[in-house]
Amino acid sequence: MSAARLTLLIYDIADDRRRNRLHKLLKQYGVPVQESAFEGRLTDTERTRLLEKVGALLSQDEDRFVMYLVPPAHEELIRVVGLPRPEIPVKTYFIV
Repeated sequence: MSAARLTLLIYDIADDRRRNRLHKLLKQYGVPVQESAFEGRLTDTERTRLLEKVGALLSQDEDRFVMYLVPPAHEELIRVVGLPRPEIPVKTYFIV
């Protein structure tokens, strides 16, 4: 499995029903940091799976979803004014 990388998930959805469905989906992958933005630590596989699910939810003519990967070396360059960024839980897998 590839290493999980900080991933920003940003959306602009026209329809309330699609927006609510997408918000619910994104809560499985990260934490909300703004009204239409999430941060998560996702692997390549998780990002691919998420894009497939998002593509099935959105209207290609009305909606927009953008996924940004933050290189590990650039995370230290993130600056915040005001409330701190939320803690992003890292999924732990145990092989028994």
